[in-house]
Amino acid sequence: MPDQPGGAVAPSPYTVAVVGLGGTGLALVRRLAGAGLTVVAVDDDPVALARARELDPSERPRTVTHFPAGVIEADLVVEAVPEPAALKRLVLAKVRRHLRPGTPVLTTALTTSLVDLQGEAGPDLFALRFLRADDLAAVEVARAPGAGDAAAERVERILTAAGITAHQVVDRPGSLAPGLLLGLLNRAAWMVHDGYATAEDIDTAVRLGCGWHEGPLAVLDAIGLDTARDVLSRLAETADGHAAPAPVLDELIARGALGRKTGHGFHRHDRVEEARRPVLPTAPPGRRVVVVGSGTMATGIAESFVRGGFDTTLLARTEEKAQVAAERVEFALRRTGSADEEGREAGFSATTDRSVLGEVDIVVEAVVEDLEVKRRLFAELGAVCAPRTLLATSTSSLPVAACTEPAGRPADVLGLHFFNPAPVMRLLELIPAPGTSRHNLARARALAEQLGKQIVQCGDRAGFIVNALLFPYLNQALELLDADETTTAALDATARAVGGQPLGPVRLLDTVGADVALEVQHRLQADPRCRAPETALLLKQLVAAGHLGRKTPGKSTRTYLTARSTTAPVPASA
Repeated sequence: MPDQPGGAVAPSPYTVAVVGLGGTGLALVRRLAGAGLTVVAVDDDPVALARARELDPSERPRTVTHFPAGVIEADLVVEAVPEPAALKRLVLAKVRRHLRPGTPVLTTALTTSLVDLQGEAGPDLFALRFLRADDLAAVEVARAPGAGDAAAERVERILTAAGITAHQVVDRPGSLAPGLLLGLLNRAAWMVHDGYATAEDIDTAVRLGCGWHEGPLAVLDAIGLDTARDVLSRLAETADGHAAPAPVLDELIARGALGRKTGHGFHRHDRVEEARRPVLPTAPPGRRVVVVGSGTMATGIAESFVRGGFDTTLLARTEEKAQVAAERVEFALRRTGSADEEGREAGFSATTDRSVLGEVDIVVEAVVEDLEVKRRLFAELGAVCAPRTLLATSTSSLPVAACTEPAGRPADVLGLHFFNPAPVMRLLELIPAPGTSRHNLARARALAEQLGKQIVQCGDRAGFIVNALLFPYLNQALELLDADETTTAALDATARAVGGQPLGPVRLLDTVGADVALEVQHRLQADPRCRAPETALLLKQLVAAGHLGRKTPGKSTRTYLTARSTTAPVPASA
């Protein structure tokens, strides 16, 4: 007999049957019942039924029962069985036989199109698509061809009653935000598989560098590594630029490390055995610093060093550049109200006198992102700097070894990738060159600590951590726009609401600049270890048209993309 546990929340006029009580189904039950809807939880697995009965009373379904009980009385049926299309077809066909006429069905299929399921499910079929089941405040909803308006209106009313914002999207594998973000999460998993960086450093880099609440590997743990692996396998079968799932997912799954639901995945999630980051050695970095360059990054880095208490000299090519850079740094320091004290205590100057290179402890190169320019500078640094001077390049995408090799001092060189604006951004990527000494790595860590930065360490390949994850994501977003499957506004809205991003991809591209994105994407493609997708044609067109972003007033990327996407199909309202 069906259970009737009763709940503390008064039921709404709507009854929703959730068929399939795995992780996704239980999350849906909790969300819907917690919002006051009458929920019938349906499964044939006794263990799954027991889990539903044990939910908190405020989130417990009214009825927990075997199939097909509960389906007949439902105003909406949500199918939440695992992803394989064959299983979903089987369950949807059984559901259809017990539906009242006109009852809409929501499938959680992420990688199978509605057209491929509609034969079994019936006409009033919709897809409910999201990245993670534990965060259902916003979802994407796709509508099958021929689904009725009355069914669509009922879906919208019920989701609204549950406090879930629905973003209507076209029906495609992965839809918009889930597919985009899963590609990025998979690339992060590949970094761990390659031994390129630790899970902790990757997540820290993305949190601090991109403004995420959680890092990509923590998100994979929340989704469930087995679930993510299965979805990624199916997305890789589409012609959509998705890579195969990183083998580290299979390795963790084989050990029973499925993520939060087992207490261990890429990270530990149990308090008893919570992993602690090792305490790495530090060494006095020295107090005297020269920053070579006079652009935005150079002045920002110089300001950071002054604020960190270092005696800082900015070395420019011309007197005019030195004067402008000095004014920029001094203005930034004065703006905080403590600049005079900081400047006097630490010491700051700007000069064109290259003899200063022979009298310092640390040199940070922040010149133009051109390999030959950087190599010429490091040849000079190797010849004129005192022994044991720490020589760092601030390159954002070029190989550190290629930039620094002409110095002829392999133990003394490394990469320190600051993020813009350097005085504000806490993240600092540390990239050892092949011969970097342990002592100089320790000095770099001490330097970061004194600057108030959080260091993450990674291998020496194009893009390092953040850029190697971010720019293929932006590239894939442009592919969606180029295929006319969404609009700029819809893509940004779903990325923020459903994907949890602080900025949508179009807005983010407008901020970083299309020219920067194109340059980094080319460098990622040139390094096979990065597994970067082909550069989007639309990205090339943006740069060719001079629509680079906020740096080109009146010719932003959004202006160009919005104009060409006004003819994109608008999904039927759900």
